[in-house]
Amino acid sequence: MEHLELDSLVPVYGGMCLSRSEGVIFVKGAIPGERVLVEIIEKKRDYLRAHIVEIVSTSPDRVEPLCPVFGSCGGCHYQHISYKRQLAIKEEILKDCLTRIGKIDFPLTETISGNQWNYRHKAQLKLSFENSIPNIGFYRENTRDIIPIEQCNIVSKPINNMLTKLRTSNIFGKVRELDILSAENTIAYLKDTTNGHTLASYLLDEGFNGVIYGSNENDFRGDNHCIFKMDIPNIGNFTYTVSPQGFFQSNWALNLKLIEEIMKSLEKELIGTDVLDIYGGAGNFALPISTKASSVTVVEENPFCIFDGKSNIKLNNIKNIRFIAKSFEKAKIDGKYNLVILNPPRRGLSNEAVQKLIALNPKHIAYISCNPATFARDTGKLIEYYKFTDIKLIDMFPNTYHLEVLGILKRKQEEKTKEKKEKKEKKEKKED
Repeated sequence: MEHLELDSLVPVYGGMCLSRSEGVIFVKGAIPGERVLVEIIEKKRDYLRAHIVEIVSTSPDRVEPLCPVFGSCGGCHYQHISYKRQLAIKEEILKDCLTRIGKIDFPLTETISGNQWNYRHKAQLKLSFENSIPNIGFYRENTRDIIPIEQCNIVSKPINNMLTKLRTSNIFGKVRELDILSAENTIAYLKDTTNGHTLASYLLDEGFNGVIYGSNENDFRGDNHCIFKMDIPNIGNFTYTVSPQGFFQSNWALNLKLIEEIMKSLEKELIGTDVLDIYGGAGNFALPISTKASSVTVVEENPFCIFDGKSNIKLNNIKNIRFIAKSFEKAKIDGKYNLVILNPPRRGLSNEAVQKLIALNPKHIAYISCNPATFARDTGKLIEYYKFTDIKLIDMFPNTYHLEVLGILKRKQEEKTKEKKEKKEKKEKKED
């Protein structure tokens, strides 16, 4: 295979670096500022993919990965980079997406970060039993090959404790996938199994608080949801429950910081207003926001999230939250909302969703995204009508290329009205 020496590497979303010194070449495992010798492993019409053969000039930000299977397991991408530099790289990627895709020129405010290790409260484990060898771990990147692991440095300690027990268990050969959620309690979700009741008994004996093993509402033993505590300063304390088939922010500590940031940024706008929470899940934002807002309407189509959300408002004795169990595109939205919160999946907003949002004409929008490219694309369509007041990176996923971004937008009409009012007041003062 062809070997090339590359420099002038720049980070790109997806865990790669890009070099244009010999055409368009994507390199895995390099750090901007390094000079590397690479081998071309794939040729496409518009670009090449390469892996590193030798690091000719090493970055001072290169560190020894903590995980022994880093580079094989597909879970982490940045363990070879100091955490300070990881944050800088993600900021650079976000800025590039904003300017290149969204044509947005707006400075980032201070990044929110937290613990680099043991932050995930959910692990999606893959299991196999081949040639008398039990394997439990994660997929190799872009394959279905299982990389066996003993411990994972980014999942919580209770999950790692369960992982140790599972490695000597008798469930291999009977289960292909197993999800573990752990917070105030620890539950397991078994996938593709026909003897779930028996396996549930075994896992409960191993220390799980609950096991869900099917799609039927009665296919569980013990707890059928994971319990989280929302303790947010100056806002309140809530009990938040999620089913494993639903969605929640797996980095719970950063999720609470994100909620706090949204409520601080929109403190005045929240008081006594009607809020529309689109892709609202089980009420992650709705629960704390309900303490300030007049009402919160959550639009969510996942039936497990809807069930969890209704349970959560009942559990916390909240009266001013309602759920619309449809997609945003199909939902009938009545009334006028001063604030819309958006937290769409990675694919972002459809064109229909963007047009529907513009027609709703809220005064403020808080857009939370896990994909900087679709965030830039979507908000680029909104800037004719809105202006940013804040864009902030939240590092929900240390040691991976994934990132969360929060954008706060304000309707331009309000700005123009404010400017006119200020000019009028100045003119009246002069006349006096």
